[in-house]
Amino acid sequence: MWRQHSSPAKPLSPRQPYVRPSGQGGHERDRHQGELRPPCPHYPACHGCPFLQFPYREQLAKKQEIVAKALHEYASLASAEVPLPVPSARQFGYRARTKLAVRKVKDKILIGLYVPESHEVVDISACPVHPQPVNQLIQFLKEEIARLGIIPYDEEHDSGQLRYLDFRYSFWQQQVVLTLITRHMHFPQVRDLLRSLERRFPFLIGVVQNINDKPGNVIWGDRFSPLRGRDAVLEKLGELKMSIPVDAFSQVNTQVARKLYERTLEWAGLTGKEIAFDLYCGIGPISLFLASQAQLVIGIDDNVGAINTAKQNARRNGYNNCRFFAGDAAEKLRETSTSVARADVIVVNPPRKGLSPDTFAAILATKTPKIIYISCAPTTLARDLDRFTAEGYHVHRVQPFDMFPQTNKVETIALLERTLPLVVTPLAQ
Repeated sequence: MWRQHSSPAKPLSPRQPYVRPSGQGGHERDRHQGELRPPCPHYPACHGCPFLQFPYREQLAKKQEIVAKALHEYASLASAEVPLPVPSARQFGYRARTKLAVRKVKDKILIGLYVPESHEVVDISACPVHPQPVNQLIQFLKEEIARLGIIPYDEEHDSGQLRYLDFRYSFWQQQVVLTLITRHMHFPQVRDLLRSLERRFPFLIGVVQNINDKPGNVIWGDRFSPLRGRDAVLEKLGELKMSIPVDAFSQVNTQVARKLYERTLEWAGLTGKEIAFDLYCGIGPISLFLASQAQLVIGIDDNVGAINTAKQNARRNGYNNCRFFAGDAAEKLRETSTSVARADVIVVNPPRKGLSPDTFAAILATKTPKIIYISCAPTTLARDLDRFTAEGYHVHRVQPFDMFPQTNKVETIALLERTLPLVVTPLAQ
């Protein structure tokens, strides 16, 4: 088993940006040009942070505009007010999860991101949005991959061994779990690699192998195999202690995620008597926030592993008023809503493609008076909000959150309340 150490890596202060090894941090002024220069050695070759060139206040204004433009494309949403995004206290060093490709160009090992619309990888081994411990691991892994003769994956010839690296970081405990995504189970250099990592990094508490033997650039395979230590980090969100396994979805910015969940609870307006539904609940953070003030919370997700972890997280935090179900959102919502008296509020946090027509119809069938919609895709959010307004709901509030500083991505929460009685045609079973 992986040895446990008493002295974790030095924590990053929530008020301090990532500082490069040279000691420079924040936007720097070029002495020759008199212009502000972003604090990233990979910019602009890396396309991961297109807003890095802008001061933070301007980034927030641009994201406000992105959400407003998406909503105001629809006549039903033309009057919706979109405030500035809730800012992130960490503008750098905020990513709790990082997924990177491993490739080899000539004799050089690259660990980084794809250039958009290409198979080219840009090395980002000193990325300022990563926590420092993650960058330390990346830089060391580049050296060890070369030293041990580990062959990175070659997408063109479907050859090589190591495809991707995934890092899970806990800001609460300053610990990392590393996943090696490989082409085959057999990995002859793995023992030497684990031994080197264990000697060097006391904050690395676990290493997991994921096997993806399919050609192409899809990251994850279906099989996971623990190699050393733990397969999950433990993170704190407000008063909640959440286990986050390597194969489960979680927000990349834990500090902003906590604010988002707190706002969800505030807008739910619970008094202790309500029954709440949490669709696409994942490992359960929103469900548990709601459970603190609801009579009953029903969480639904199609990922069986995430549902099992959600149940564990409920027990870990002492909540016995949560029920979690694995399955299709529409199907399970129909099943579970018939077994309870009512649905006082439904929270949805769907993937980027938004709600399917079947899930949309299942939500309408509950006649819930309140819907809270969380989305990372403003265009599909606007589309679905427009559909709800056509069915008698009013968009009462909208609030963006800056989950992804330095990027053009934005998370948004919207509150819908029913204004007209719904006449719903029974759905065919």
